[in-house]
Amino acid sequence: MEGQEFILFGTTHLVGLALIFVVMVAFPKITNKYFPSKKELIGRVIAYLALFHTFFSPYSDLYLVVDPYNWREVLPLHMCDFSLIFIAIYLLGGNKFFFNCAFFWGIAGATMALLTPDIPYGFPSMNFLMFFYGHGLILFGVFYAVIALNQRPYFAEMNRVILFTLILAIPIYFINKILGEPANFWYLANKPASGSIMDFMPDPPMHIVYTLPIALAAFYLVYLPYFIKDRNK
Repeated sequence: MEGQEFILFGTTHLVGLALIFVVMVAFPKITNKYFPSKKELIGRVIAYLALFHTFFSPYSDLYLVVDPYNWREVLPLHMCDFSLIFIAIYLLGGNKFFFNCAFFWGIAGATMALLTPDIPYGFPSMNFLMFFYGHGLILFGVFYAVIALNQRPYFAEMNRVILFTLILAIPIYFINKILGEPANFWYLANKPASGSIMDFMPDPPMHIVYTLPIALAAFYLVYLPYFIKDRNK
């Protein structure tokens, strides 16, 4: 089903954002109040949903959407894919480092993606449903860990995530080069097709010089509430 053309901050966009926000905050709180003994089990269910979506999404993009993508675009190498995989690993008992990465990648990346979706059609198209479900699931998993499992990152952990992100960006850049267009993982090859802050940056590849500092600044902005909270203590 094609649906109407997607309208940035139109009715369906705003409703989708509101629904994601309500679910990602309310569900963990409900879990804390009514199902405290089931927290770990619920976390594993969220993890399996995340992993299933990660590997079903390429199939959907190739065969179920109205305008199928090129296979080079749908490999699970986007930062949001990594966020979803890492939060799933953490919820299945993985090291806290996986949570830290998912926290910063997910909140910074998925939030920006949801605010400026790169999709052609709105509700009820498969493009819209898969995009909002997948990115919403990232935030759902992260906030479940924060609210229901009482997890949080610390400043030194954030710096380790930043270092890991910079290192990981190197092979991602060369994967884009090897695959060729339209591969554009982490937007290191080209700017997003839809409107974004990158429209004000130089043409590729010089846009990377501006993109990386802005991305790192976003990490610090995401951490700011914890910084203020710790300083007030």
